Amino acid sequence: MSESGRPRLSNETIGALLGLLCAVSTASFVMCFREASQLAPRTSVVAVMLLAAAILNSALTASRLQATPRPNAEWLRTALVLSVLTVVGNLALAVALPLLGAGVGSTLMQTQVLFVAVLAWFFLGEAIGASLALGALMAAGGFAFYALPGAGTAGLSAYGLALGLVTALSFSAMIVWTRKVIAGLDPVSLNAGRLWIAVLGMMLWPGVLHHAVQMPTRAWAFAGLAALGGPLVGRLAIMYSLRYISAAKTKLWGMLAPVFAFFFVYLIYGVAPSPRELVGALLIVGCVLLPTLGTLRARRGQSRRG
Repeated sequence: MSESGRPRLSNETIGALLGLLCAVSTASFVMCFREASQLAPRTSVVAVMLLAAAILNSALTASRLQATPRPNAEWLRTALVLSVLTVVGNLALAVALPLLGAGVGSTLMQTQVLFVAVLAWFFLGEAIGASLALGALMAAGGFAFYALPGAGTAGLSAYGLALGLVTALSFSAMIVWTRKVIAGLDPVSLNAGRLWIAVLGMMLWPGVLHHAVQMPTRAWAFAGLAALGGPLVGRLAIMYSLRYISAAKTKLWGMLAPVFAFFFVYLIYGVAPSPRELVGALLIVGCVLLPTLGTLRARRGQSRRG
């Protein structure tokens, strides 16, 4: 119980709520990024998106300046690592998507949950429970169930597949590294630092700045909305969630993003998901909840023994 007499939320509940926030914001990010990418080159959209996110995150940091601790060596090292992984992951994704198609590319992104579980086990010593492993595998399979059919998988580019896996590994490494250090660092200022370093790196990419300046206003608007959903709210939700639950569980909750994306598409465009997509979405929801239910059962068992 808290001092006010109200029940205090457990770490598991707080982490799950932040994971849900990440999923909702990521769904909005995917939709806005896709719209912007149809109006301008993907690499330029990534650069504008990161710039907008850096400005927004810096404004958020400035608004809470007195509560922001001074950067130290760990902060700088983490900002550099995360910025490099941000640039590598986004550029690899921008090149891979045209080679793979949206279905295969999106499915490859969901392998992050498996990469995160393995990396967290190897580098952080986080146990991979049976319910977590089963939930991760089945959730990835549920996504593939509706994403792969009809996606044009014949004659897939080996180069595109390699780049897709590079993207998944880069984003997975970001989560695991953040989980390792986030307890002692400020997420808001850290996110601002890694975004500005990533922006500087993106501006060095040939032709990015030239095409970014020539992007139509509509593309800039969608890139800005994508920045709000992904690199800002989505990333901060992940960072704070990692303070409460394991890296694999945080990523697993984030896999609900496609489910929310279906809902947004229906609300905005009036396009209902197909029966196959509904089955895949239900599989994902069930498998994401599986580790959480397993944790609750374990806690009840401990309380009864206590």
